[in-house]
Amino acid sequence: MISNTGAKVSIFILVIILTSFSFKNKRFQNINTPTHHIKSDTISDSLKIEMAKYWEEEKKYWTSLCEKETKKAQKDILNNELTYVNISWNQNNKEFYNLLKENNIKVDSALHYCLAPGELQHCYAKLMENEISKRFGHKFIDSLRLLAQKQYVKNNPNRIFTFMECDYISRYPNDNNKKDLSKKSIKDFWSNVSYPEDFEFKKEVSYSYMSAAFVIYKTGEISDLKIDLYFQNKKNYKYSSYFTNHLKQFVQNTKWVPATSLGTKVNSEMDLTIHFK
Repeated sequence: MISNTGAKVSIFILVIILTSFSFKNKRFQNINTPTHHIKSDTISDSLKIEMAKYWEEEKKYWTSLCEKETKKAQKDILNNELTYVNISWNQNNKEFYNLLKENNIKVDSALHYCLAPGELQHCYAKLMENEISKRFGHKFIDSLRLLAQKQYVKNNPNRIFTFMECDYISRYPNDNNKKDLSKKSIKDFWSNVSYPEDFEFKKEVSYSYMSAAFVIYKTGEISDLKIDLYFQNKKNYKYSSYFTNHLKQFVQNTKWVPATSLGTKVNSEMDLTIHFK
């Protein structure tokens, strides 16, 4: 399903880059040239013609490819040979593919080209996806994806998931704020920590901050705690240990809520960032 058009696109991009570089060099060469001798840095007519020819050839190529893929898809459908073409990457692809095969659906993959006409790409995949929806229902693929994710979690009990791979829930106890998952934890931290008297507060545009990165296990225990701190005002670094120790104690004394993936507890990464005033 993968074509050689990637090389064609790359060559065309290289032509554009070299042309732009040529224009840039001309600007430097013409610094001391009287303004009435300087030509405008626009794309030449010859290059415009070449570009137009290129896009015309590209459209013909993709139109021809789409027609071939359409005929192949129609033939395969008549022969009851269904194929799901995967264009995106997912961590649970192995489980997902196995579920497709259990339903007598083959698996293939394809790339997506940004510079190619979108309506002429993946013609085989689109027809197959429509046929699968007709036979199994519009929610069939999504339901298999969910089932595949559940199987993936079960098959990888010791994996440490990233924060974004998990369900969108707070890891902080008694926190039901779904809009800001760190608001309550930050508020609780500052309720027991005060600024030193001669601490110099923010005057710059950028913020000073400290962050704690750690792993929350399914049991609620944590490990691999790492704390990072940055002050815009260098004079405040004398309080580095004061703030980092408070943050370390806060993280270690908190009964963190294990993350979940589709409702199942998983080990996960956690990051808590606190900004200074």
